[in-house]
Amino acid sequence: MPKGEISSLSRRDLRIDFFRGLALIFIFVDHVPDNVFAKFTLRNFGFADAAEVFVLLAGFSAVLAYSRTFEHQGFKAGTLRVYERVRDIYFWHLALIVICGIGLTLAAAYFGKFSYAKNIGVHVFSIDPLRSAVQAALLANQPNLLNILPLYIVLLMFWMPLVLWLIHRNPWQALVLSFGLWAVANVVTMNLPSMQHSRGWVFNPFAWQLIITVGALTAHFTRKVTVQASRPLVALAAAYLAFAFIAIAPWTQIPGLEQTRLLAANPLGHMDKTYVSLWRLMNVVALGYLVLVLMAPQSAFLTRPWAMAIGRCGRHSLEVFCVGTILSFIGWIVMVELGKGLALQILINTVGIGILLGTAWIVAQRNRSTDFGFVPSLRRFATVRRSAAPSQQLQA
Repeated sequence: MPKGEISSLSRRDLRIDFFRGLALIFIFVDHVPDNVFAKFTLRNFGFADAAEVFVLLAGFSAVLAYSRTFEHQGFKAGTLRVYERVRDIYFWHLALIVICGIGLTLAAAYFGKFSYAKNIGVHVFSIDPLRSAVQAALLANQPNLLNILPLYIVLLMFWMPLVLWLIHRNPWQALVLSFGLWAVANVVTMNLPSMQHSRGWVFNPFAWQLIITVGALTAHFTRKVTVQASRPLVALAAAYLAFAFIAIAPWTQIPGLEQTRLLAANPLGHMDKTYVSLWRLMNVVALGYLVLVLMAPQSAFLTRPWAMAIGRCGRHSLEVFCVGTILSFIGWIVMVELGKGLALQILINTVGIGILLGTAWIVAQRNRSTDFGFVPSLRRFATVRRSAAPSQQLQA
């Protein structure tokens, strides 16, 4: 690697990039319907899944990215920096809806399967185009599997500036406020309205803000002191993860072992994802704690080529997530049309993950030499147009 990249990596917490990249790969695999390899992702071994990990790390990385601006330049400057990221995510989200909406509609028409559009929810754009487009722009129209970025947009826009400002003054107050909002949302079933889901947003921001806040507070405290492993806490976290593993019983997916549970099915009731069940929250917190105290930020295995490739996906998560979403729809259509044989599924997953790794590598290479990206390109185009306008008027 170039010396500059080695120096940059030596200052990063490589755990964040690696596990965020791994979460993105799991999300791609999970989003391909009837994907046999989805049986080996995080959701099969505990109460939480890759989405909780991704949001937790989003809070952690937000502190590393924006906290100093809030601390030294004030609330307004910090919020403006956060809003720059919100703007980028918003444009990528709209572009993703347009691409997936057109692609799935064309696939439905070409193959004569309306389910390609209806099952995802993009059929509403052909039924009521104007209303559907306006609702999509307002984030109220969220087709299936296209509802994670709206959560991130709302949390960054309306919640994280408050958290990032508050944690330097009273971090425990931020936690109490966050936990209280989560509790109220669960008690009174408070949610934002959704065009396609009667219960509201699938990822309820009033509940999911607790996960991103926990991630932010963890980053805040670890910046100040090195968190030492506590044997009782390590044992408690490991015991909880073991309990979650036993309760989920992933081995029951193996033919012949369907009835070999150690606990009754769903012993704790419904693990609500929309409102972030306490069991799911404790699961991702236990995972995060063990990684935090048992793995160094610069662990040797994180610098190996395969781990760095995954970490590169985490560093360019927005682009990789959008490409992965498109690939998951393509993989779904290919499996429906050509069959669900194991060989084809291996090919779909291998090619898909390979494209994600390649996408991250390409973006990293372009970012090293130029300001590359969808939104930066739009900004450069607008700048060129504005600078060219006076000369055009003089010529006229």
